[in-house]
Amino acid sequence: MANSSNIKSTKLKEIHLSSGDDEVFHPAPLPIDDDGFIVAFDVEQQDEILTFFEKYGVVVVANVLTEQECERSVDDVWKFLQEMFNQNIDRDKSETWNSNWPMFSHMGILGNERWLYPQACENRQNPNIYKVFCTLFGDSELITNVTRAGLMRPTKDVYFPSLNTTEDRENWKTLSDWLHLDMNPLTGRSTTYGFEHVAEGHFEPSNNPLSAQNKPTNNGMRVRKLQAILALVDCREQDGGFHAVPGFQHYIVTWTKQNQKLCLHSNQSRDPTTVQIPRDDPIREHIQRMPIRKGSLLVWDTRLPHGNYPNNSNQMRIIQYLHMAPIADEALRPFPLSKEDLPDNFQLTELGEKLYGFKSWESDKAKCRFQEERNPEILDQATYEQQVRDLMKTKCQTNKNN
Repeated sequence: MANSSNIKSTKLKEIHLSSGDDEVFHPAPLPIDDDGFIVAFDVEQQDEILTFFEKYGVVVVANVLTEQECERSVDDVWKFLQEMFNQNIDRDKSETWNSNWPMFSHMGILGNERWLYPQACENRQNPNIYKVFCTLFGDSELITNVTRAGLMRPTKDVYFPSLNTTEDRENWKTLSDWLHLDMNPLTGRSTTYGFEHVAEGHFEPSNNPLSAQNKPTNNGMRVRKLQAILALVDCREQDGGFHAVPGFQHYIVTWTKQNQKLCLHSNQSRDPTTVQIPRDDPIREHIQRMPIRKGSLLVWDTRLPHGNYPNNSNQMRIIQYLHMAPIADEALRPFPLSKEDLPDNFQLTELGEKLYGFKSWESDKAKCRFQEERNPEILDQATYEQQVRDLMKTKCQTNKNN
């Protein structure tokens, strides 16, 4: 396995952030391979990855995980479901996929809990994944967020063993028209989910939205922000999954001027760092579904409208949400985990120590940020979440013993 010093020595290319002020939107549909998946690159194709990304605002990198790592990740998903939601959930018995299914399942997301299981944690320190983010950021001093898993139940010809029959489950389908920005391009505030946010509270509106971008922490339109999903199974088009508007990053400034009222309204909503794209917005005509193979990483520019579309097959869609950011990004810090939050059988690497924020990177900027005072609200939140996780796991174990 590569270590951080080997990867850091890789020569990084200069990145170019689109100005976003194209006067008209130029559709940029992604190429598809012969099997119907988005064309993917190998992790070593750094020049090609960066060039493709800066045109489309999204890129897929294949085989960042091995077959075994994918299988262990899927095992973690089912253990997570049993320990945190319902011990009676059985991956082989679709009859058990109804009761106490996690919140946010209508969006294809497994609850609001951080996914802190061995392989999930291992994936966040995976050198292949780290290398992709280094390439796209043009920076090697990165931190990882700690966030959720995603699962879409099958909805067509679902086999029920106890009945020895197949049935459709329309009520298991997720939202069909979900399209949003995980940032407000008017204020410059981007979602910091899975990180520790700096400055305003994540769910507090900006008091002066028209001048909010002047704050160093409201930098979403000035620096590159990336989000990603990791495919733990083959995610075919019919299995549901990720869709987005490729190329929108070149047009976002123009769109924001045309939709200032919407952005102002979003600033006063329950989540001022998110803008929901209206159903009648013509940009929806250019949504593209993005099927990806098992073990692939799909990374997109946060300036792309994106979302999920429903499963329409008899197969599960299972992914991990996994984002990274430069430690130099003033809007966020690593989420304040303690090492006790990590699984007993998970081993931090030298790279992982820095990605998770337990050790500082080498630059003066990184060392300075490592010494910053933490947000007390987030520290309290981290403690509360740890207590909830421990309680749920204890409850699950007690029920098993009984």
